[in-house]
Amino acid sequence: MPVLMPSAEVPTIDISPLFGDDADAKKHVAQQINKACRGSGFFYASHHGVDVQLLQDVVNEFHRTMTDQEKHDLAINAYNKDNPHVRNGYYKAVKGKKAVESFCYLNPLFNEDHPMIASGTPMHEVNIWPDEDRHPRFRPFGEKYFAQMLELSTVIMRGLALALGKPENFFDAALAEEDTLSSVSMIRYPYLEDYPPVKTGPDGMKLSFEDHLDVSMITVLYQTQVQNLQVETVDGWRDLPTSKDNFLVNCGTYMGHLTHDYFPAPNHRVKFVNAERLSLPFFLNAGHDSLLEPFWPEGAQGKETNQAVSYGEYLQQGLRSLIVKNGQT
Repeated sequence: MPVLMPSAEVPTIDISPLFGDDADAKKHVAQQINKACRGSGFFYASHHGVDVQLLQDVVNEFHRTMTDQEKHDLAINAYNKDNPHVRNGYYKAVKGKKAVESFCYLNPLFNEDHPMIASGTPMHEVNIWPDEDRHPRFRPFGEKYFAQMLELSTVIMRGLALALGKPENFFDAALAEEDTLSSVSMIRYPYLEDYPPVKTGPDGMKLSFEDHLDVSMITVLYQTQVQNLQVETVDGWRDLPTSKDNFLVNCGTYMGHLTHDYFPAPNHRVKFVNAERLSLPFFLNAGHDSLLEPFWPEGAQGKETNQAVSYGEYLQQGLRSLIVKNGQT
């Protein structure tokens, strides 16, 4: 069962000290992260160094210039049986059934010579990209953005490590750039006069995506300023605020597993809003063979200890379960 979060407060945390050398300033940031992860489970990271206006410009340009044929040619196996990819590729809208569409890409360092690619290890794919003559800045931007978000997310994880009483580099080895299973998803929600049928939650709320827990270490999300997210709290579902400048951060189920839900994955959902908007999550994932031992943070010792599970096994099972529960996005 999902953990009900005690509040819906979403603080904005200046994470810039985590890039520096001031131990006291880092400790102060870690204290704020601890309070947020134990509260609503969400916080906004400010002073992150990412050009979010450029991000929106590139993704909007991409979605507005893709043809239906291009979308099909890039579509994942669920929409195009000629493409064996199940992660990287286009996730199509289906007229009369599903309006949301997206493009997901993986680690740009996954090439034909990468050992996990060469061995056919699940969850690893060499990225396919839209035609570079028609979309000249998309791939260069996307590959640079992946590296930038991996660096940012790793820095945020150093803050989480300190918040959990660990050395700040506790997670670094698991997040090595050459092996990370992280992904970028560039999701477009359109405005449509004739919108397909939408789902309804048990409380009557119309939904674009039902309640779920993120399958990740953490999720670092930028979205356009249209309020749509809700978190489940002890007082019921509560709206999360928006930000035009900052990234929304929350823990995924792997952090819940590692910390015995001291830092749980918050249960959240997407309200139906008929408005043109973008949702751009970076799902931070460890490498396939990473194996971290679950632990109890200081002051939260329990009787049981979760079993260690390799990250590849965790991710494969988690994503499969998410599709079973909420359908193919």
